[in-house]
Amino acid sequence: MATRLPCGSASRYLERQPEKLVVEGLRRWMQGCERGSVACWELAANLYAEELGSAESLRVLRALAQWVESLRRWMDRPAGLSPSLCPSLCRDECCAVTMIAACQNQDDESLLGSLEWLTLPEGHAEVVRATRAFAQALAETGQILMPVPGAVIREIVARPCRRQFH
Repeated sequence: MATRLPCGSASRYLERQPEKLVVEGLRRWMQGCERGSVACWELAANLYAEELGSAESLRVLRALAQWVESLRRWMDRPAGLSPSLCPSLCRDECCAVTMIAACQNQDDESLLGSLEWLTLPEGHAEVVRATRAFAQALAETGQILMPVPGAVIREIVARPCRRQFH
């Protein structure tokens, strides 16, 4: 039997505000970078403003942008992402959300497993700094992600390649 994220289904998992902010923020900000589209960044900014309020959203959005930029700089391939508002998570999205959850829940095993999948070894220190800063910014607004056990992320990373996992 396949191990799943603790929520039981990705659509229910993504109904939680903290996870939604991380996944949709990642998708929209990364799409903006790849397309050079201000409209994608505006969608991310609007989501954060709606969910966090305008005062808090700018600080958290800056941390998101720095996190995404560090991921982009240290990935050796394009990120595999689902479209915005897709109820499923692909492998890279599972690893990315796990990194944030791991920082908030002091889970070095899950952080390392996700980091090794997503980024080149020489970029680990920079990506961890950006991940911790984003995780902290979210936590300061009360956005605490559910922990993702190391065994779950190892199982997801080990699965045969396919587009979506949850």
